[in-house]
Amino acid sequence: MSVNQSLDSKYIITDDPFFEGKIADYSKKLKTKVLTLAELLTTDFDSQGKIIKVLFYISRYELENKHEQIHQFLKEHPTVMSNIIVRAPIDYTGYMALSIEEDLFFTNVPDDAPLIFLIKNLVNAFTSLQMIVDKFELQKRINVSTNEISKLTKIGISLANEKDFTKLLRDILNSAREISNSDSGSLYLVEKDERGNPRNLRFKISALDLNSDEFILPINKKSIAGYVAFTGKQLNIPNVYELSGKEEYKFNSDFDRMSNYYSKSMLVVPMKDHHDEVVGVIQLINRKKNFQTKLTLEEMKTSSVLEYDKYSEELVMAVAGQAAVAIQNNNLVHDIETLFEGFVTASVSAIESRDPTTSGHSFRVAQYTVGLAESVNGVQVGRFKDVHFNESQIKEIRYASLLHDFGKVGVREKVLVKAKKLEDYELDLIRWRFQFILKDVEAKLAQKKIEYLKKHGNNGYLQFEKSIQLEYALEKEKLEEMVRVITDSNEPTILEEGNSNFLEEISKMSYHTTDGNQLSLLLPKEFNFLSIRRGSLDFEERREIESHVEHTFQFLSKIPWTRELKMVPSIAHGHHEKLNGSGYPRGLSAVEIPVQAKMMAIADIFDALTDQDRPYKKAVPLERAFDILKMEVRDQHIDGDLLDLFIESRAYEKIHHKH
Repeated sequence: MSVNQSLDSKYIITDDPFFEGKIADYSKKLKTKVLTLAELLTTDFDSQGKIIKVLFYISRYELENKHEQIHQFLKEHPTVMSNIIVRAPIDYTGYMALSIEEDLFFTNVPDDAPLIFLIKNLVNAFTSLQMIVDKFELQKRINVSTNEISKLTKIGISLANEKDFTKLLRDILNSAREISNSDSGSLYLVEKDERGNPRNLRFKISALDLNSDEFILPINKKSIAGYVAFTGKQLNIPNVYELSGKEEYKFNSDFDRMSNYYSKSMLVVPMKDHHDEVVGVIQLINRKKNFQTKLTLEEMKTSSVLEYDKYSEELVMAVAGQAAVAIQNNNLVHDIETLFEGFVTASVSAIESRDPTTSGHSFRVAQYTVGLAESVNGVQVGRFKDVHFNESQIKEIRYASLLHDFGKVGVREKVLVKAKKLEDYELDLIRWRFQFILKDVEAKLAQKKIEYLKKHGNNGYLQFEKSIQLEYALEKEKLEEMVRVITDSNEPTILEEGNSNFLEEISKMSYHTTDGNQLSLLLPKEFNFLSIRRGSLDFEERREIESHVEHTFQFLSKIPWTRELKMVPSIAHGHHEKLNGSGYPRGLSAVEIPVQAKMMAIADIFDALTDQDRPYKKAVPLERAFDILKMEVRDQHIDGDLLDLFIESRAYEKIHHKH
């Protein structure tokens, strides 16, 4: 019987030489090809790439003699689905003793049975096989669908968790290619103008990893990607080289020529956000049977490249939808981070504007601390060989360092910017007091001159006047020396022992004015400030300054930090703690201080030492700064291993030289 190639998936294998003649009137209904068993054994079914339905209609003698060959054939051809009708009496059961599985036997049909009985059994047998095939195909589709759903779920989770935008785009393209078995592809993003209107389409990445710079396409109907971005509709093109010319878009073959590639089938889909706005375009090229297969240039021009079917479209659209959400979320996270970065920068600038002499301190401390943290990451031996800060922790350290002095917003500006022990007006008041005393001395001596003249006239006056002038000079010199000591003591340097004793003497002195009042040379408050041994702050003022750390912690604790940044308040809180427990505000011991805070303490002291000259101190040279830091190590204030790493890695160098 002659049948079309498309019907070759149905075969009847028989040893009845008159079979084809018997069923001649029913050939259209059966639509099958008839073979002998010998012909069957020499036919290559596997190359057809589909399930074959084979119905054996053979005599019991053929079956009993050839059952092992039939069994071996079926074993070697898993794509062959078969049923067996035995030409034997209805009560024949001899097949049960053979090597062929019993469930393959459909029925027995005696040779003398009516033809219509035979035909009905043949039809029923093929129907039974078709049901098995349908069940197999359905299960296959269910398995494939389950697999694709699983893939889509994994893709969604992967895209939702990816923070690196460049890697996110590559993951989107790779996911779309894999789920559609695409050989290549590209991804474009929509760029908007200042008003939020689509401006152009920017090429971002290609699956071919071309060393190509990003370029832009206009969003219009002239290019394939531009058409999809403009209309929001997907394009499924069987062969881009066989476009009719009536389309509104054109295929640009320059890409193929430059990359030695051959684009054939193409699926281009829009990525739309929840507002149904196109945020980008995925362009997939050359669908193939297996994603892992590497196509040669010649194979790309053959049937090895398949058209994209409807199912592929649906899968890729699902990926595109997830991709749009992931891109939007990534952009939103980026916008939030940019907003927060701006807030942090503005906050630090606002705090530092209260004390212009320390401008840039927080930014430099952040750079020094991050540099030291990155150096710790490179340590292979020693205490810190197992310490590693990931990207999020580095960001956490940076934010903590930038905001470590934010609590100074709660410190009075008078204390915050206090350069010397006394305010300028307070020192001026002392100077005016001594000037008044000197004038009063002049008045007293002038009165003495008048009384002398009244009593003695000019007799001996010149000699008396000289003694008065000497007395005035001595008083003036004494008062000026007092003012000099007071002025020197007002500096925030270490108070000399001699000046300290002299100050105490001055504080006990008083002066009786010509009008009978008693005037203290130094008020108790003035003496207390001038007696500060080091620096410019008294105990209460220093406590107020130190309270900035607690203010910082309280402020930072009110910010709802993400899980990756939750340590920011604690790190900032500990940057003035000392290893021996003498630090503030909590007096933590070495094991209680976070290593990030220990690093920041070194950076904070280093910048305070080496920063530009300030009214209350001079910047020290680099080597002197290191000597002072090493003294801090000996006093068990800061970590010696971290300081060694800070110096050896030159974590400070780039910033310090620029500064």
